[in-house]
Formats: sequence, C-alpha cells, structure tokens
Amino acid sequence: MFQRCLICTDLTDGLQRLISHGESLSHSGLKEITFLHSVALWEEGQVPRVNTEEIELVKEKLFSKLVYSGDDLKINIEVTSGNVTENILKVAKKYNPDFIITGTSLRSSLEEQIFGSTTIELGKKIKIPVMILRPQLISVYTSEEIKLRCSKLNDYWLIPCYDVDNARYLIEQIKYYAKEKPSEVKHKYLFLVVISDVSRSDLIIENSIKDAKQKSEVVKKELESLGLEIEVIVTTGNPLQETLNTALNSDITAIAIADDQDSLLDWTVKSFTQEVLHRSWFPVVFFPFKKSEKK
Repeated sequence: MFQRCLICTDLTDGLQRLISHGESLSHSGLKEITFLHSVALWEEGQVPRVNTEEIELVKEKLFSKLVYSGDDLKINIEVTSGNVTENILKVAKKYNPDFIITGTSLRSSLEEQIFGSTTIELGKKIKIPVMILRPQLISVYTSEEIKLRCSKLNDYWLIPCYDVDNARYLIEQIKYYAKEKPSEVKHKYLFLVVISDVSRSDLIIENSIKDAKQKSEVVKKELESLGLEIEVIVTTGNPLQETLNTALNSDITAIAIADDQDSLLDWTVKSFTQEVLHRSWFPVVFFPFKKSEKK
C-alpha cells in the first residue's frame, strides 16, 4: 500500500536506528526511503544562519550507519537547518512520499506526549498519512527486534470504529491507497466495530449488532475486491477498551485512525481517536482530514 516513506528523526527518538535496516524495510513493501534531520540554526552573532558544520557532521554520522545498497530499495539522506515543519514539507514535496514516520516528544505537556509539537503542526498542513512511533519502544529494541519490526511495518492494521458510517472516511482513504499505491506485499486489516452497551435495551443492542454486521460485510467485500485481506469483528462494550484489548490480543503491527472532521488536533475537544492515541503504545497511522475528499 505504501512504497515511499519519509522518516523524520531528531536523533533522540530512535528512528535514526532504522537507517541500518534497509533490507528489512524493503521486505515491508517500501521501494524508496528518505531520512530527514533538521539541525538548529547557528544562533551566535546578530543574524541566525544555516549551521553548515553541524549539517556535515550529522550527514557523516547517518551515512556511516547506511549498510544496505540493494537495487530494490533507494535510500536518501537529507540534513537541513531551520524550521523543522517547513523542512519536512519541503522534503516531502521533493520526494513525494506515500507516508511520513515521526516519533513523539518526551516533554511533559499533553499535546507533546501524544503527538509531539512538530507532528501537531505537521498534521495541520500535510495531506498524507503520518505514522507515529513512540521512542520509549523503539529505543529499547535490540537490532534483531528492529529488523523484524521493519519487515512487518505495515503488515497487519487494526481499524477501530464505534460506527461503520463514522469510519467511512478512513475506509475511503484505505481504498484510495490500495488502488493508487498497490503493493506487492500482502497486507491484512482487522476491521473492529464496537457497539456501546451503555443504557441500551437488549433489543436495541441486538438490532445494532445486526446492522453493524451487514454494513461491515459490505465494507469487507469492497476492500477484498482491491486485493486486501480483511477480518471483521463486531462486538459490544466500551469502544476504547475493546479497541485496546483487541490490539493487545490480535498481533497487529499498527492502529489506523482518522477523524472525519478538523477537531483531532484541537486538544480542547475530546474524541475517540485522541483517546486511542493517548492510551495505546502501538504505532498509530494517522490519516489527516481532507475536506475535498469527505464522502
């Protein structure tokens, strides 16, 4: 589904370790990877300027870790200076990746614990999916564990929703990438529909389950027609808790989320997807909302 990736690292989030695992990343279906790091501007003197010395030092460090040179994968290294978000947007325009990988900050504020300040700003401007990997996990992986994780990067996604109609935007995004960005590597998707059982009669719950199963079967056929492997679970309970439990017990590699509105990055508005981001330690693939594509 994804063939080109932009990996943005601040060299403390652990993502720089992926540069030594090009072969494993190619097994996940990737054909081109760009690593990007932005160094701070040189602040000494009256006018800030590009820190060319630091740029060269970082380039040398990253290239020294680059060990894969196969013909089936192209690896680019970009080291820039200045505003991080603007540099990401420029490099994304240059290489046209299918998705971006970022880490999260270890700072104390709620926003930066969940997304990272750069990712928050990026999410408002970028139009392609962003995969968020927590540094607390990737930093403690052994090389063998990273190797396996890279080869299974997009292997098995959980797609949670508390209403099939509400998940239509995310479904359409997955359909788009399956059609426009087909992969030689087979990917599996677990479509989870959770019917809330709070303050509902048995009859209402029963009818809701029946309706969800019918709609889910339609979605399954739509996605399977594009060559995707789909599993569907319809259950009852608390949507967030059922999502976390399913992720824990289903051997998934990532959780895919999207709000069909502009509120996800508004931290004054609580949402299901925010709770998934806050509570889950799994990699999360966030599809930014694009008004023009709303169904």
